[in-house]
Amino acid sequence: MIETKICDWLMDNAGAPIRYRVARELLNETQAAEKLESELFEHKEVQKWLAYLKPNDPPQHWLMEHGSFDFNLENAMLKCVHLGLHGDMPQMRDAVSLYIERMKNHYNMENWTANFLSLANVKDEFTLKYMLKALDGMYSVAERKKYDIYLSPEERSKLKGIPKNWKNTEYFIKPGFFGGEDRFPFIMDIIGLSRLYDLNDSDVSMKINAVLNYISNDEFHSKICDGYGILVAGEYASGNPKYNGMGWDPKYPGWFDVVKFIENEYTPKLLFFAEHIVKYPPALKTKWFNNLIDYLGKYKTEHDTYIFPKEWLPEKSGYAVGGFHMSYGENRRNKNWCEIESTFYMQLLQQNI
Repeated sequence: MIETKICDWLMDNAGAPIRYRVARELLNETQAAEKLESELFEHKEVQKWLAYLKPNDPPQHWLMEHGSFDFNLENAMLKCVHLGLHGDMPQMRDAVSLYIERMKNHYNMENWTANFLSLANVKDEFTLKYMLKALDGMYSVAERKKYDIYLSPEERSKLKGIPKNWKNTEYFIKPGFFGGEDRFPFIMDIIGLSRLYDLNDSDVSMKINAVLNYISNDEFHSKICDGYGILVAGEYASGNPKYNGMGWDPKYPGWFDVVKFIENEYTPKLLFFAEHIVKYPPALKTKWFNNLIDYLGKYKTEHDTYIFPKEWLPEKSGYAVGGFHMSYGENRRNKNWCEIESTFYMQLLQQNI
């Protein structure tokens, strides 16, 4: 539920990125948003991140979708969208044109490139085809409720050549998983999948909700380890199998106790996740989400704005999906920057309630 008076307060106090997003996403005032575009592109943070997003001289970093550097696609794209940029803007399409071309020509790219393009609402038939195919693979897993993905203790005892750093882990994934037609969901899918709701296709929406129901329960969080585990490639009981760490699971941070997570773990990671998971109806029904909203209510001011602890909204080098790029572009020399960003964040969470 959007509070108009709070949106008005943000429009009076925030910088260009938040004002643009309020007008376009919260108030649905298209003309007002269009008038703000020139100011948005003059914003120094927007200029900086748009430059990171567009490879300067291929192949300088055009193969580096994944990584912790600012110029890696996953961080530059997530940050640009965070600041209000989207695929209907010529500047944005120009910046990602290389990635669109790679989708078209089926380059051997990271699986989540399409999710980043989808998040930015880059309308491209090849990206859409990839997203729909990936959704079918995830739906196949969700429909069958496949949680038993690990080798048994007896099977683990037959493994050979395990790297020392993984000797004591229990979570070795059975050969054959994460391949073929099946596709287990990753955090990158949570980032981009919600855009498929815009197709207004009942079958597509049903599959999305099935995938979200698959991960939004105790069984998933009890049986699936953080990061999914170690992938075993090849015949595990003979020869020389290869081992690869997975990572990037879509588990809810603090699923069993969201308050304990906030008070003891890295809260920005949870806030990043919440900002994206809130776009899915099944997530709004979870105890996790309702407990989160209740807890965040303690930071509400007498003026109905919010002020989070400043460390919850960091801007530093690292993975955006880990919560390292949470700034919405406010000038942090201004004394009310935290109130502005906290309040806008809460409006994003509440808009679908």
